[in-house]
Amino acid sequence: MTPQKRLNPLTTLGLVFFILGSLAKLLLHRAAHISQDTADLTTGLLYGLAIGCMLVGIWRSRRRPAV
Repeated sequence: MTPQKRLNPLTTLGLVFFILGSLAKLLLHRAAHISQDTADLTTGLLYGLAIGCMLVGIWRSRRRPAV
């Protein structure tokens, strides 16, 4: 990648949260000792963090002047 096209660290963090949210959705709903509400809360929180981090990362990378 060229220096202008590198991912912002927040965008990368958002992608990590997205992967964790997907895994949580898959694994927590199968766990017998975790309630459905807790699994939904955890999955929704991770997806929300993913969306927020990716949006802020994209916004910040667009504001940075090209070198």
